[in-house]
Amino acid sequence: MNKVHMKNIYRGAALVVVLLSGCATNTAPINKPNNDVSIAKVNEVQKKIAACIAEVNQSDDAKYVDEHILVLTEKSPNAKELFNSSDKLASDQAAVLKRFKGSTLKCRQIANELPSPALVTVYTNFYENIDAVYRDLIDKRITIGVANQERQMRIQYAKSRFAQILKSETGG
Repeated sequence: MNKVHMKNIYRGAALVVVLLSGCATNTAPINKPNNDVSIAKVNEVQKKIAACIAEVNQSDDAKYVDEHILVLTEKSPNAKELFNSSDKLASDQAAVLKRFKGSTLKCRQIANELPSPALVTVYTNFYENIDAVYRDLIDKRITIGVANQERQMRIQYAKSRFAQILKSETGG
């Protein structure tokens, strides 16, 4: 794997962390009654998730998905085409997408380490929504373009919700 591709993978992983972390910083939370959500712990867990995603995105399945099905990284080679594609998923593509999804399950579990049930719920809901997009795509109910658009909307919503909850729970 060349250095440029590795750099793109790490950028993609960092983008996911940024998308799901919202306004998380390394500053200490402002204490308020019953506030035990640590920004440092949130950052630690998100770094673990990002590292896991970066590892998964090195797989051949992830590279194929990023190039031909779903925009996984900010440097996806065919992002514009994928967002506008009217193609339905072919059976061989569905098999790759299923394997890719399976490889992400280990990363999903890390979210359970977040110090707030509400933050864990944001991730849980995000994954359930993404799985619904994958199901619709695999079952040929939606096109590749619609799947990418829906996936992006769900990422944006999760990012916004995560930031909102983090702000309310840390007083920031």
